[in-house]
Amino acid sequence: MAGEHVDLSSEMPKGSSSRRAEAASKRPFLGIHFACCQVYSRIFINATGTAFEGHCPRCAMPVTVRVDADGSDARFFTAG
Repeated sequence: MAGEHVDLSSEMPKGSSSRRAEAASKRPFLGIHFACCQVYSRIFINATGTAFEGHCPRCAMPVTVRVDADGSDARFFTAG
């Protein structure tokens, strides 16, 4: 019967990805483990480029990581 199986392994045709997905993949981010709710999420750099800002996806606890010339090369952190 037709429609019983779905092929999830096929590649998307070239040029079919959205602009939003392309922009998100190039946007600087930090990986944050939110200890408050035991979840991982990304936080992204703000419009002025002065800090990475975001919040816990479960409890909405805010987190801000300032950008500094003497800062860390690390890309993953734990908050709260």
